Amino acid sequence: MTYRIERVTATTLEDVLPLIADYQVFYECGVDEERNRRFFGELVDNDGLGVQLAAWDGSGVLGFTTLYWVRTSTLATTVALLNDLYVLPSHRGGRDKGVGAELMRAAAAEAAERGYPSMSWETAPDNTSGQALYDRFLPEAPAPGSKTRWLHYSYPLTAR
Repeated sequence: MTYRIERVTATTLEDVLPLIADYQVFYECGVDEERNRRFFGELVDNDGLGVQLAAWDGSGVLGFTTLYWVRTSTLATTVALLNDLYVLPSHRGGRDKGVGAELMRAAAAEAAERGYPSMSWETAPDNTSGQALYDRFLPEAPAPGSKTRWLHYSYPLTAR
């Protein structure tokens, strides 16, 4: 299968939005199309916040990944946070194997071009297919990559 990885633009954002909604449904989150359009549209207009990449073939968009630039106090620097990675179920494994890994490689290249020292991500404990992809990807790192032992907490605040 042949596909290309490109930054999401104002023109292609509308094609990516349905996949973003699928990703949100996968993580049992509510979908608000207008909020998604505004939120992800900010990345189109301001890559200082982050960047969104999408994989395309002749029939359309196959998947996307979103990177955000975040400051980390322990390292006193900015790093790349791979916050989202989603590939259409029909393009996972099998003959189309590799879309997710190519999106991760492209994200790592984007972060490296900006001089960030690392790219990190997290996933749900039951996302075993994602974990398998990440475990295959880690050995490609220029220095040893690893899983962390950090726990993620979330404290809900008043809706804004």
